[in-house]
Amino acid sequence: MSSEIRPLGRRVAVFAGLCWLYACLHLDRQIPGILAEAAKSDLHLQDQQLGALSGSAFSIVYALLGLYFGSIADRADRLALVRAGAWIWSLSCVSASLAPGYVLLIASRGGVALGEAVATAAAISLMSELAGDRYRARATSTFFSFAFIGAGAAAIVGGWVQELFRHSTTIVGWRAAMAAAGLPGIIGAIYLSVLRYRSPPARTGESNVHSMAPLLFAAAVAAILIQMSWPPLWSVPASVLLALTVAARWVSRLRRNDTPAYEATLGQSSFRWLLGSFAAVLFVDFAAGFWLIPYSQRRFGVSAAMAGAQLGGLMIAGGIVGAMLGGWCADRWRQTDPAGRVWTALLAVLAEAVAILCALSQSDYSLFLLAFGVFCFASGGWTGVAAAIGLDIVPRAHRGTGTAAYFLVTTALGAGLGPFAVGVCSDSSGSVGTALACSTAVTLIAAVGLTRLGWLLGAQARYAAEN
Repeated sequence: MSSEIRPLGRRVAVFAGLCWLYACLHLDRQIPGILAEAAKSDLHLQDQQLGALSGSAFSIVYALLGLYFGSIADRADRLALVRAGAWIWSLSCVSASLAPGYVLLIASRGGVALGEAVATAAAISLMSELAGDRYRARATSTFFSFAFIGAGAAAIVGGWVQELFRHSTTIVGWRAAMAAAGLPGIIGAIYLSVLRYRSPPARTGESNVHSMAPLLFAAAVAAILIQMSWPPLWSVPASVLLALTVAARWVSRLRRNDTPAYEATLGQSSFRWLLGSFAAVLFVDFAAGFWLIPYSQRRFGVSAAMAGAQLGGLMIAGGIVGAMLGGWCADRWRQTDPAGRVWTALLAVLAEAVAILCALSQSDYSLFLLAFGVFCFASGGWTGVAAAIGLDIVPRAHRGTGTAAYFLVTTALGAGLGPFAVGVCSDSSGSVGTALACSTAVTLIAAVGLTRLGWLLGAQARYAAEN
């Protein structure tokens, strides 16, 4: 039975559960931001180590294993994958509270990445099917707005728990916050188990990706071991290079052994422009999303509790409003222009870069908060729209593979390098603000790529209309 004719109430219940877990996913992913200053002081870390923990330690494992589980998501019960992934990432986040130092923190972030790799492509492809074609941008924007709820909750809960245990002699505040962050994901996994909903596979037949599984898992383990053993200045570039080498091998094998999947994803020039553009966007977005919180504590001297409550609240409010408005505008614009969703994303990306620079130029904390709110609004404006563009380009039967390829490139090159690069520049220059301001130059690459993508989609639509 197709998801389009399943009972509406059941589909809404599943959609709600997916949204909850997507918030939990970002809660566990973003919690290091508000804990950075406390962990840095407690464990004597450098900014580049903080950047590696927030970006590359997670992103490289996530990108590599996402290739495998993205393909599996096209052929398996996607909701079962989401449940399994939620258990893995939640328990890994809890285990980070017990890490005695940087090395085991890296290992715990690898576990969070494994869980998210298992769940993400399955969750996004299932969400898209539940929503249908007509309201896809609005549905994906609603779904992706929960990323801002999770990120905001990470700041609020992390700051509050640190303050709660500030005077404790037995419990370290940032460790308690890390443990607390893992519990909501476990609740979400139990909720989806109670629903007893089964999502039929989008494709049938055997997957050739199984032959690549040993290499992908070995590369993910090697990337974590490298980062556990070497200084970040060497281990992060080496891990990214390893991930890209294995990814090239995966693409070659996909092209040879699963030609339909390759042609539906990386074989399309529009999909390749999408990947390159949003890799640049995520480089800037993840760098700012992580470093603006420690920056506010260093620049204005605010406490973790105050920064968490105020910045976390802005993440939630600004991100949700931006995501909803972005999705609505993208759907409306697309009715008159095939590239309308791309132009919506481009405007939001440019606004985001301007907001970051404005935030960094303020000497008054209130004005910084205003600029930060605009940053969250603009970030929400493109997040769900980017997913809708990718889902438009890739056919249903290959959306798991397409989602995995999307997250491979954007996560490894964008999220994996952005926070780390800013951390390295901060250690060198002594100013995280200067380093973050310089990173916004990468937005120019994104703007060029999105402009090209918009022209390409418009040309394809005109060709299809004429033929």
